[in-house]
Formats: sequence, structure tokens, C-alpha cells
Amino acid sequence: MSNESLLTKLDKYNILFIKEKKVLNCSINTISTYTSILNNFYEYILELDDIKEINELSKEIVVNFLNYGNKSSNNTQILKLAVLKSYFTFIDEKEDLKGLFELRFKKLTIKKESVEVDALTAEEVVRLLELFKKRSSSFNKNRDALLIKLILFTGIRASECLAVKLSDISLIEDESVYKIKIAGKGSKERFVYIKAESIQTELEFLVSAGYITNYITITNTSKPMSRIGLYNMVSNKMKKAKIAKSGVHILRHTFARNLVSKNINLSTISELLGHADITLTARTYAKSDEQSKIRAIIAES
Repeated sequence: MSNESLLTKLDKYNILFIKEKKVLNCSINTISTYTSILNNFYEYILELDDIKEINELSKEIVVNFLNYGNKSSNNTQILKLAVLKSYFTFIDEKEDLKGLFELRFKKLTIKKESVEVDALTAEEVVRLLELFKKRSSSFNKNRDALLIKLILFTGIRASECLAVKLSDISLIEDESVYKIKIAGKGSKERFVYIKAESIQTELEFLVSAGYITNYITITNTSKPMSRIGLYNMVSNKMKKAKIAKSGVHILRHTFARNLVSKNINLSTISELLGHADITLTARTYAKSDEQSKIRAIIAES
């Protein structure tokens, strides 16, 4: 095998790179994603017998890899490229290549496709909340209502919701608002807020009955809910409310869309959502829907 030396080095750096990510306390999902992408890249290089040295890995090779195998979505290609750029920067340092790869791949970018973000309509929100309007002594019904309202009225991510503990929630009595500490992406801590009246009934029931003492996503088995469990619960409730949409993230999108429609400052929305860059908030949510445009024209008449 003519590229045996190259493959040996890549195998070594794959292991070291993943080990570094583990030391940096990257999540299990992140580690799994990085490992999968690097393993696929290694398999791709196996087929390139004419590449013998690590510094011969060109921009063309990376571009061809992004289209290797099954056709990847735009988001997947962007993720693959980001992982490879990080990986090659790591190799740069280990091989003392004076930033060779960093310069080589610096201008290599993939344009993100513009996708209209789906959200619940005002009518759909009413139908969803109607499921929880009647008071109940059911553990599952109160917990499900608490979690759905929390995401819908704060915009937190599914992973963030799963990490919320009772000790993270505090009442600001003067404002009748709950302040909730969130461990966001990259272990970045932020606070979100929700009107006390939105979740007080469910929260007080679950606490007073002794159901919640730590994680608020507790299940009947006394273990925190899984990500797929949360997804299924939300999707099932939407189906019950006759909403032809599914998933947890749509609740987050609905929260953001509602704030945009109320003309809330984009910087504030970005901070509440935990976005690292306000441009992401603007690109994703600062788009007018048809009704908004019609109202704007009527208002000008």
C-alpha cells in the first residue's frame, strides 16, 4: 500500500484529536459525530493510493470527500467541513507545518441554504395549550405541561431542558417571573425568564407531591427523560392537538418568531436563545411572513 505512512499518521492523529475533545469535556454526541466524520475521511483516503504525504492533502481532496458516498444535506456538509478544518488545524500544530492547512482551507466555505423555519401558528399554540387547561392530579400530564410550556415560553433547546434542575429555578416575586439558569452550548451559562402564572400550577403540584426533587424531566422510573423521550412526548401532544407538525425545536422557533413579531430587539432575542452570534438570529428569524407584510401595507394606507 503506497500510502501506508500517511494512513498510519492519520490513524494516530484521529485518536489524539478525539482524546483531546474528551479532555475538553465535549458532549457524547459531539465526540460521536467527530469520530464518525474522521472515520469516514480515513476510509476515503484509503482509496487514494497516489497521496503519500500528509501535506499533500489538498483542498480538492476535502471537497471531493464532502460529496463522497451518499449525498449529504447542506447542514451535514457544513458540519463535516467544520470538523475537518478543526482536525487539520490540530495536525498543523502536531506536525509543525506553520499553519499550512489553516491557510489552505481558510477560504473553503459552504454557503448555507436559506430554509424557512417552521413554527406553530397562534391558533396551533392555543390548541396545544388547551390540552393542559383542565387541572389534573396526573404526574405525567403536569410534567408534560411543564416541559412544553417551558420550551414554548423560554425558547430553550431540548438538551438544555433535559439538564434543568429544580435548584436552577428561582422566583423573582416583585416581577412574578421565574428566573431559570441554563447550561447552554459550550457550557455557557445564561438565564431565561418565564411568567410565573405560565407554569406555577404544574411546578407547585410536582414539587409538593414530591415528584420533582432534582431534574424536572423526571420519569416514572425516577430517571431523567431521554432526548428521544422528550421528542416523542412533544410530538404526541401535537398530534393529539391535531397539529400536523412534530419535534421539540418547533417550540423554540415559535418562541423566537413571537418575539420578532413583537419587534423585540434582535440582540435580546439572541441572548435569550443562547446564540453565539446575533447574525445567526437575524438569518434564521428576522424574516417577515406574508401576514406581517400585509399588516405593514395596511398600516401605511
